[in-house]
Amino acid sequence: MVVKQKRGRKRYILFTHSVGTTKSHINRFLNDRCKELNDKIRLKLMKYDSKRGIVRVDHKLAKQAREFMNRNGTEMEIQTVRTSGTLKGLEKE
Repeated sequence: MVVKQKRGRKRYILFTHSVGTTKSHINRFLNDRCKELNDKIRLKLMKYDSKRGIVRVDHKLAKQAREFMNRNGTEMEIQTVRTSGTLKGLEKE
């Protein structure tokens, strides 16, 4: 397997969220949380629907990203479901 040194490896985190939350609201919430951590974790919202979403993160920071997404309190009710190395693996779920 060839490791992409410039891009790095990515992990995709599948999460559920409260009903009625817009894509822009979730994106803003995640970006604000990243800024609180001095932009140590860079997330990108890849897919979004009315119940679930998928976020891309660097493989070394996947555990920290899951932790801060799960401890968001009652504000957004985000719960991580699963982590995968490919989008295809999460889309099957």
